[in-house]
Amino acid sequence: MFRNIGRRQWAAACTALTVGWGGIATTKADAAESGEPSAVLDEIVVSAQRREEKLSDVPMSIQAFSQERMDQQGIRNIDDLARLAPGVTFQRNGVSSASNWNDETSDISIRGIDSNFGAATTGIYLDDTPLVFRHGIIGVTPYPAVFDLARVEVLEGPQGTLFGAGSMGGAIRFITPEPSLTIYSGYSRAELAKVDGGSQNYEIGAAFGGPIIPNVLGFRVSASIRREGGWVDRADYIRPPSTVMPDGTTVYSGVPTVAGITESNANWRETQTFRAALKWRPTEHLAIDPSIYIQTLHINDTGAYWVYLSNPGDNLYRNGNALRDPSTDPWYVGALKISWELPWAALTSNTSYFQQNQHSVSDYSQWVSNIFLANQYPAVGDVSTTPFGNHQTTVTEEIRLTSKDPDARFLWTGGLFYTHAYQNVPAFIHSADLAPVTAGHIAYSNPLASTLDKQMAVFGELTFKLPADFSLTAGLRYSKLDYSSAIESTAYGVLAGTPASPDGLASATTTSASSKPVTPRAVLKYKPEEDALYYVSAAKGFRAGSANVLFPPAAVAPDQCGIQAPASVAPDSVWQYEIGTKNSLFDRRLQLTASVFYYRWKGTQQTVYLTCGYSYGSNLGDVIGKGGTVSANWRPTDALSIAVIGAYTDAVYQDVVTAPNSSTTVRIGDHLPASPWNVNANAEYTWKVSETQPYLRAEYQFASAQRSLTPANDPENFPNSDPTLPGLPEIRILAIRAGLRFGGIDASVFVQNALNYNTAQFYSRDSVGPYTTSYYARGLAPRTVGLTAAYRF
Repeated sequence: MFRNIGRRQWAAACTALTVGWGGIATTKADAAESGEPSAVLDEIVVSAQRREEKLSDVPMSIQAFSQERMDQQGIRNIDDLARLAPGVTFQRNGVSSASNWNDETSDISIRGIDSNFGAATTGIYLDDTPLVFRHGIIGVTPYPAVFDLARVEVLEGPQGTLFGAGSMGGAIRFITPEPSLTIYSGYSRAELAKVDGGSQNYEIGAAFGGPIIPNVLGFRVSASIRREGGWVDRADYIRPPSTVMPDGTTVYSGVPTVAGITESNANWRETQTFRAALKWRPTEHLAIDPSIYIQTLHINDTGAYWVYLSNPGDNLYRNGNALRDPSTDPWYVGALKISWELPWAALTSNTSYFQQNQHSVSDYSQWVSNIFLANQYPAVGDVSTTPFGNHQTTVTEEIRLTSKDPDARFLWTGGLFYTHAYQNVPAFIHSADLAPVTAGHIAYSNPLASTLDKQMAVFGELTFKLPADFSLTAGLRYSKLDYSSAIESTAYGVLAGTPASPDGLASATTTSASSKPVTPRAVLKYKPEEDALYYVSAAKGFRAGSANVLFPPAAVAPDQCGIQAPASVAPDSVWQYEIGTKNSLFDRRLQLTASVFYYRWKGTQQTVYLTCGYSYGSNLGDVIGKGGTVSANWRPTDALSIAVIGAYTDAVYQDVVTAPNSSTTVRIGDHLPASPWNVNANAEYTWKVSETQPYLRAEYQFASAQRSLTPANDPENFPNSDPTLPGLPEIRILAIRAGLRFGGIDASVFVQNALNYNTAQFYSRDSVGPYTTSYYARGLAPRTVGLTAAYRF
């Protein structure tokens, strides 16, 4: 209902929102924030070790973002957050193994620990609820919107002891604000922006909460809607002259040209959120917190563009898809948290239910034509579609008991964890070319591709304060993981080898396995003074095994893939070792942190892409990773703040791995996809003019190009690689913001991607060969200019 709102109406809405909240603020003057720059740097409190601690006291590499900081840096989604957290690699890789997969498909990794097959390598949490257990090409990860959050914590390195499987490389925690029993507070944000060469962005959202019955019952509610404008047009195109070779392959003597635009700025997306939470304190020591979070993401079309139809330098991005690739992803989390303050410990129980019901439709016209008809440009009106689904239900229960006295010689945490996670990712291919005589032209039916993960775990961590300012932490998690999968599929027509017959060939596979991993963690910490910390740590991460969807019968033929996917994939694990330090200097005007790490990842589960257009999961040997992070936050004057953070990552395969047909899929020296060097620098200057504080902020992000080969583009792995595909590109992104802060209001104008960086971050094509010249790419939004206003009290 917001889609037809114009600029004038949005300006009025932003003004009304700000003035409305301002009216509430005048009645709550004591709670209003002055917004004055602090003489010292802020100290954020985190709960990375399952207890609240100052960030500078936690012996771990952590990046924490408060809602205020995310507003200052213009962080609106997981894409922005990952770019501003060096060491985190995030890609929208919806063109990874076919021309037009769902644009919601993504790949996220921390410190190079990256896998797009099997259980997640990076844990995604909403408060204490894990949102993802498995992912793949079809399944998509639900990322919470960045609105009305207390903070986001990025935990680097294995978190298997306190957070369990699925956090092998680290975890990203989206932490919501709790209702207050004593004061009212609110937060609102409105934004209007224009994408250069594209359409408008807009956002409006508000949150409010406080006591219903003082000291007994409180609430907080929030709602938001954000539309991100598109910049990729869907276009008709004229095919270049062609010749049919003796083997039936159609060869084109040129590239296609644009004939017209069928839909402008088609890749817009819209996110809606709603959250409601209560806090009930029936007694002084007992608190009961029920909450519900609901989010729906709708994507109108893919952001992938056809390279030969586009000119990024002129902000011309076009795809030649015959059909849109829409996706709708509704999900919710209902949680019940119970906190009981005992005289000697704090008992916390968190029970949650997560449900996701994502569905999308992908245009398979180019893929079918490339793979089965040897023609990279299908005839006009010749379309193939594939509906996908990702249906998840997860029940999670965790009970923790944590010591209360931070000055005690022993600090400890212990708990029990249970989860029951079910996921089904159905897929169907409709194609008249593949199945001309079947009802609905169904060429492939895969209604059941399910996994069931059951986990039970007991975990504990004990910190013992030693003499001479040392402390030793030892933690252990013992888990029992039961994994099972059920896959049922039927191939028709060409995929079954009988194009003229409506009868299909059915197949069914079931896989089950159990494991009992032990994931320890040990930390030696030295804290000679309040503002200095040194530590060394070792931690283990673990992932359960996986199963593959078997290829259709015709795909196994020698003239296609020539092999069948393995039915199952074994578990993998990682050991990481880290040394780090955190220091505050010059009366806490300068904060310095540094860490270096080394890990060995054994039996990595990864996706192998084949030139026949199919893919499967496999164990690809061991990986050794090393690197580090250095950051400096400096406030040389009360008005000026400067921050620089840099990270180095290098992750290398140690083994040669071959496919069932004896072709190489990995060789020694291949790298995991990760930019070697990442740097983020920002500076802000604030002028004090009475109660109004103008400010100017600039932020620059740099990532070096990955020139090392990955298994997917190493020519020695051909035909299981595509040497024409580049690695991760160099990134140079500048953001500028100028605004005013007064009375809890922060209003600003901004330019995101001010340099109009337009290099594609991801490339792909349907098949490897001299006659397939159509490449698909995915990049960032062009330069975006806008106005935003936020208010908090």
